[in-house]
Amino acid sequence: MGSTLGAWNFRQKPTGLFKAALKFPVYLFRARLGFLFGQRLLMITHVGRKSKRIRQTVVEVVEHDANTGEYIVCSGVRGGSDWYRNLRANPAVPVQVGNRRWRPTARFLHPMEAERRFARYEQAHPAVAKRLLAKMGLEYDGTDEGRLEMMERMPMLAFSSPPGRPPAS
Repeated sequence: MGSTLGAWNFRQKPTGLFKAALKFPVYLFRARLGFLFGQRLLMITHVGRKSKRIRQTVVEVVEHDANTGEYIVCSGVRGGSDWYRNLRANPAVPVQVGNRRWRPTARFLHPMEAERRFARYEQAHPAVAKRLLAKMGLEYDGTDEGRLEMMERMPMLAFSSPPGRPPAS
């Protein structure tokens, strides 16, 4: 029997209803309804490293950096998510925020930078951050050092702004 939405977690690959629920935002982006998410979600189009098939995954934006214009996202499955491993193998892929689609430059963040960005995310979204960490089976002692250690297992990426757009929005 498939997993139920109430028992979902990010410690293993999604199946059943949880997998279907995770795919729903992809269909909304494809239907040009990405504007419904504002800048909170970003769709990554990536190439399967083994299958070579085109895949699409929607992830939460941890931070939109107004200074650089970068969109920061996190691989919450300890660097093991398929989309993250696919981007490691082939980083030149289109992304979409709202109804804007472009081919960014992907930058893999150093754990120290990721720690600072996740600290700001926790400050802005404390309840969501706590729930997500619990669903991923992660916890830390609340210190900067503990967060840094955790971020070494939860890599982050930055996608550059769309061409012709000012960094701040």
